[in-house]
Amino acid sequence: MDAGGATRTELLARRAQVALAEHGRDLLQDKREQLMAEFRATAQQVLAGSDALRAAGAAARIALDRANARDGPEAVASAAFAATGHVEVEATVGSIMGVRVPRIEHRPIGRALLARGYNLASTSPRIDELAERFEAEVDLVLQVAAGEVRLRRLAAEIAATTRRVNALEQVVIPRLIASRNRIQRVLEEREREEHFRLKRAQMRRGRHSRSRS
Repeated sequence: MDAGGATRTELLARRAQVALAEHGRDLLQDKREQLMAEFRATAQQVLAGSDALRAAGAAARIALDRANARDGPEAVASAAFAATGHVEVEATVGSIMGVRVPRIEHRPIGRALLARGYNLASTSPRIDELAERFEAEVDLVLQVAAGEVRLRRLAAEIAATTRRVNALEQVVIPRLIASRNRIQRVLEEREREEHFRLKRAQMRRGRHSRSRS
């Protein structure tokens, strides 16, 4: 910086910029902590859901093998065709520290025995169990998928926030502090020089007064 351009006004402005940048960094750090807390909670739900999904999938495959073996693939396929339905999914958007985070919800997949659409008189309890197992699996698939969508959004925002925090901590704030310190050193040096000039002037006046007396 040009020493001649350093002023008290610039020093005050630079101090304000440092304070503003540090305040912005603190806000971003708070935001990141909140997002990470939400990420950890969601990750635990997804992990638990994934474990439950694996167990539900294994149980559904066992039920399918049992029904195919005892009732025959034709009976299973006929019941599956008759039980075809649709899944209602609702997507909403929530906010965490100003970040828009998706939330996907769905109605329970499981249906009452009489609501599945196939003829109970021509099917067996094994097919009823098979339908129940696969409904439970689909329900968990949707839960885990919704959690994974949320995790991806949170992870992306955490990464972006971390980049902004690092930019402030490692680039912006150090530069502002260095600039503030340079201005302050220049002003302090000027004050010392001015003080020295005044002292010399006083000494000259003192010598001049003594010589006249």
